[in-house]
Amino acid sequence: MKHETKILHLKNGYDIWSASFGNPDAPIKLLALHGGPGGTSKEFWPWAENFQKYTGLDVQVFTYDQLGSFWSEAPDWTKQENVDKYLNYQYYLDELEEVRSLMGLDHFYLLGHSWGGVLTYEYSLAHPEHLKGSIVYSMTDNIQDYVTSVNQERLDLLGKDEVDYMKSVEAKADFIDPRYHRDVNRLYRENIERTATYDPDAGPDLLATDVYNHFQGNNEFVVTGILKDWNIRPQLHNIKIPMLLTTGEKDTMPVWSMQETAKAIPGAELFVNTDGGHHHAVDHPEAFYENLTAFLKRVQAAQ
Repeated sequence: MKHETKILHLKNGYDIWSASFGNPDAPIKLLALHGGPGGTSKEFWPWAENFQKYTGLDVQVFTYDQLGSFWSEAPDWTKQENVDKYLNYQYYLDELEEVRSLMGLDHFYLLGHSWGGVLTYEYSLAHPEHLKGSIVYSMTDNIQDYVTSVNQERLDLLGKDEVDYMKSVEAKADFIDPRYHRDVNRLYRENIERTATYDPDAGPDLLATDVYNHFQGNNEFVVTGILKDWNIRPQLHNIKIPMLLTTGEKDTMPVWSMQETAKAIPGAELFVNTDGGHHHAVDHPEAFYENLTAFLKRVQAAQ
């Protein structure tokens, strides 16, 4: 599958790693935003090929590593002025708009996974003029519903005594505790990715922990960073472009919450991937790509 990588020079002086995959003449352009925050765009590298494999759709997929993530440059996070300037929603929203311009994208589709979904909601409100449609992959519209969900999920899987133990560890911030680590890994295999080959310990090697910890906390089941207060539901009725929401049946992002999200956005669609987790595009790719392709074809036909 044809691909091209580019270093994008931002006006703030930092360099961003970016890539495109697939046919440059494809009528559908999809810009995909990684999760984390502080994750990596690596998950999207096979997507153009996967579209061809599962549905035969010709899509050119664009992606990039956000500031501070993986192959992109990172400011010195020991300096508080850098934390204040860059580790906030507005910076990453502005960065997305600058990256879009540098990539030469217009009238394209935007897809965000997890944290990337936060940016997708925000961008769909701020810059709808550039979008044909947007896709939120495993991200609720407010963090309180997410917190409620993950607390219930760990109670269901581990029981009250083990959750109480986890909370005692979290209160001490003793996250290297071996028993706690085993519990987190069980939760990741249950609710993050459900494939037989998934290794939860491989993820942190690709994660910019300074960025992740600032927004999220230590792991997906602890929300102590600034994300804990994020809530965009009151603004959802202002989203006027076509939007697809996807979540997994076993996802950390609860089905019941995303059902409410779909009701709040005019004309939004919701797809629930049976037995899928937070990475349900990996857990059950055929269902994921078939649903996403159907959405893209419907929007294309209506243009």
